[in-house]
Parts: sequence; structure tokens; C-alpha cells
Amino acid sequence: MKALWVSLLVLAGMVGLALLALQTRTSPSALEDYERLWQARDGLPSTLRDLGALAQREDGVGWQARVVLGRYYAAQGSFEAAATQLKVALGLRSTSVLREELARALEAAGQFQEALREWEKLLPKAEAIEAVVRLYTDPVEIARTLTQGGAPSRALAVLQGAKGPQAALERGRALASLGRRQEAAQELQTYLAAFPQDQAVRLELGKVWERLGDRERALEAYRAAGPSGAHNAGLLLEALGRSQEAISAYLESAEPEARWRAARLLETQGKETQALSLYRNLSQGNHRVKDDAALRAYLILTRQGERGPATSFAKLLPPAFLWLLGYSEGLTPQGLLPDPAFVHAQAVEVAHALIQAWPKDGPAWARTELDLALRKASPQEKIAIAEWHLAQGDFNAVFRVGAAALGQLPCRRAYTLAYPLAYEGSVRRWSQIYGVDPYLVWAVMREESAYAPSAVSSSDARGLMQLLPSTAKWIAQDMLGTSYREADLVKPDYNIQLGTWYLAYLLKQFDGDVARAVAAYNGGPGNLRRWTSGGPTSPADLPALLQAPETREYLVKVLNSWLIYRWLYTGAATG
Repeated sequence: MKALWVSLLVLAGMVGLALLALQTRTSPSALEDYERLWQARDGLPSTLRDLGALAQREDGVGWQARVVLGRYYAAQGSFEAAATQLKVALGLRSTSVLREELARALEAAGQFQEALREWEKLLPKAEAIEAVVRLYTDPVEIARTLTQGGAPSRALAVLQGAKGPQAALERGRALASLGRRQEAAQELQTYLAAFPQDQAVRLELGKVWERLGDRERALEAYRAAGPSGAHNAGLLLEALGRSQEAISAYLESAEPEARWRAARLLETQGKETQALSLYRNLSQGNHRVKDDAALRAYLILTRQGERGPATSFAKLLPPAFLWLLGYSEGLTPQGLLPDPAFVHAQAVEVAHALIQAWPKDGPAWARTELDLALRKASPQEKIAIAEWHLAQGDFNAVFRVGAAALGQLPCRRAYTLAYPLAYEGSVRRWSQIYGVDPYLVWAVMREESAYAPSAVSSSDARGLMQLLPSTAKWIAQDMLGTSYREADLVKPDYNIQLGTWYLAYLLKQFDGDVARAVAAYNGGPGNLRRWTSGGPTSPADLPALLQAPETREYLVKVLNSWLIYRWLYTGAATG
């Protein structure tokens, strides 16, 4: 029966793509407006009126017309008119190139404050750095903007010779960003000598001291920061084994994560009544520890034999936590709606026609057309647009548009787009070779990179499976005995191979425990062993043992995606 169900699903997908192909055949009328646009562009200045009329539209033609007009006016020295056109175009669809052109036009028109706002969004690009230096007059303001924009080295250069506590503050922040923490601490102390009541800077200084390894000074700074430093003080006290002081510090903070840590410590001390009170309050909030708190409340009440109250918390749990608890129900999406009829989306027809007519520039124009169409598209039209991206093999766009459609119309077609079988050949090949569930590979890929091959994280993780270059090199050279080039991490097949091998390695390290392997993929296997070193626990206790909030969130997201993938493509959420 399962095989028949899958066959029917595949057949339905093939029929859908066939219908999509029929509705996106190149239509001469789909290109008429673009032909008018290019004629108007090539006929300037005598065709200004025609171009202006096209610019009133909010589709791809209108966007292109605005850009053409903006560039034309800028070339003529009419910078205010250029800025007007480019501003509207940027509001319809943003690109870094267009933002830079708008910033230059605003600056040339003498609208310096508006120009600065656009330049700051482009930091740390070299042109934006120079513009900030050029347009601000106060070196402290320049340095603050550059450090916040990711250019601390230039901020330090600007502050050279600058005196006063504000200059010391920004110098300290720039030095901290560069990892020069001893110097940063000195500068922050200079500032605080003049403004001892600035609790936010006390908090910054505490973080610098802690990274320098001076825990006592860090703790002193955190305490001086008042409630804003209480969470950090609690973390440090907990790391020092001073649990009671840590609880008191956590409870001074209004941050949900801090109060969660207080509840956890109370629970480990056997003070379940106090812990349960905190968990109850946290489970009703709208923050990232809501699910974690509900799970702990459920477990405490279950241990106490309070099955009725425990059930109310079970209803708050995501599928990932229900799976960890051993539930077989509530793991699959509820309220599934029937698939909508296939609709004719004009933007899809235009996109297809553009690629057929202009193979070189057409793909970029097609993406513009579809991005703009999404602003007013119905859920059915979004599904059609996502399926067009699927035919082009752009899985990041498939996911982006499919997820938006799924939020409005939870049907199976939308699910297959929000959870696509991206790079299916590579995933199935390497998962079979290394003995990993392919749906787990897709779940990790979805949450790591949203299927974008060129994704790079703030920690320099690369590609579809978000591998650090050092980890990828170790896998390739030391474990697989293959060649390694950092540039190859953006290649889907290569990245999937290394990432799938690493998943297999972690699964072996943790005796096939999917949840622990997933947590280790994000938090590192060494950290996971340290966090769980207290001895055997139930699977449902794992989330509470993960010291990094990001890893707890990651675990839930990946397990949720894995369960949906299994339901969607095999008919089973567990196994």
C-alpha cells in the first residue's frame, strides 16, 4: 500500500509538472511589453514619456523601467530625479547594486542623511566605508558606524589621536571586535571612569574580561551592570559551580533564557515545585524557551503522577519533543487542506518566455518578474511560481516561495515545495553509501542553508551542509583520503558527500541516536559529551542538557523537518 501511495504521489507530481509546462509555453504576447521597454530605453530621450508610462507598473517591466530612468537621469546630472526613480525601484525589489546607485544619487543631490542611511546598509563594502568617512564629520560617530557595520580596523584608524571618553568607548568596541581584548578593556575602563553609571558598557566590559579568562573581574562587571548583566553573571556563576548564587542572579534577569536556567538548576536540586512554577510561566510566553519549558513541566508532572495536568503541557509540544517522548501521534501536520487546482500564473508565463527569448539575460529578468509577482500572488499562484523554480533546479527559491505558500495554504503540494528533494541524486547516492537516512540529510540541509549552495555563515561554515573549512578538510583528506579545495565546498555534490559522511560519523559516535547526532552536528561532539556526561538519561531529557540555546533550537528544527520529510515521502513519521 505504501509503495502504491508513493507511486501515486510521484505520478501526481509528473502530471503537475506537465500541466505547468503546458501553461508556460512561450507566448509572443508575454514579450511584447519587454520589447516596448527595450525600444523605449534605446530611444531616449525622445521616449521618456513612454518609459515613464511603463514605470508606473509594479511588475518586472515597471521595475526595469524605473531602473533605466534612474540611470538615465543620473547620467544627465539630474540626481534628484534619479534618486526618485531608484528609490521606488528599490522599494519594489532590493539589490545591493541598486542600493549603491541610489546612495550615489542621493549624495550627488545633496541629500546626505538619506545617502548615509543607504550607505550604512552596504557596510562593510569598501565604497560604503569611504562614504561613511566622507559624509560624517565626527570621528566618534564615524567609528561607531564602522564598527557596527563590520569595519573595526578602519574605525580604529579614524579614531587615531581622538581624545575623550566617547572616543575611548568606540576604540574599545573596535578593539574588542578585532579580538584585542586587553587593549579593549583598558579603553572601556577609561570611558567608565567618566561615566560609571553606564550599565550597558559595564556589561560589555564584563564580556571582555570573561573572554580574557579573568572571571572575577567579569563577575564584578556583570553585577555592576544590574539586571542587564544578571544573565551573564548567572552563566559565569553556574560555570564556577556556585549554583545558589547563579539561581539568584538568573532570577534578577527578565530574559526568558535566564529564568529557564534558574528553573533547570532548581530542578536538579530537587526543588521541583519552584522549578515547575517557573516552567509554567515560561511555557505561556512567546520566546524560544517556551517549548523547552513545556517539556520540563510535562516531565515533572508525569513523574509526580499528575497525568491530567501533564497532558495540557503535551499539547504545547512540537513534534520533535513528542517523538523524543515516544509518542506516535501528533508527529505529522494537522489540518491538511486539499491540493488546489493548477492555476495560470501570468508571471510564470513571462518568466518562461524571457528565458526562451534571451538565454543570457533572461534568467535574471525572470527572477525579477517572479519576485515582484510574489508581492500580490495568491497562495495558488505562489505554488505555481515555486513549481517553476523547481523545474529550473533553484531549490533555495523553491523553499523560499513554497514555505510562504505553505503558511497560507497547508496542502501536500505546498509541503513538497517547502520540503523539496533537493539535489536528489547526490543525497540518495551518498546516504546509501554512508548508511544515513536521506531524509535526515535533507532535514539538516534545509535548516543549515535553506538549500543555498553558496551559503556562508557568520562562523564561516560553507555550502549546503554548512561545513567549517577545517572540518571539511579533515573529512576529505584524513578520513576519506580525497583531495580538498575550499572553493569546492560550494559544489552541491562535494558538500553533500562530506556532510553526509559527517552525519554517519556522528551517528556511529552516538550509537545511532539520531537526536544526539543532530545536536552534535551543531554543537560539536566534544561539547555534547561534556553536556551529557552526567550519565544515562531518557531521550526527552536531552534538550535540557544542551547548554547552548542555539543547539537546542537547532535540534528541534531539524527533528521537526526530518519527521515531516518522512511523513511526506514515505508515509511514516518515525522509524
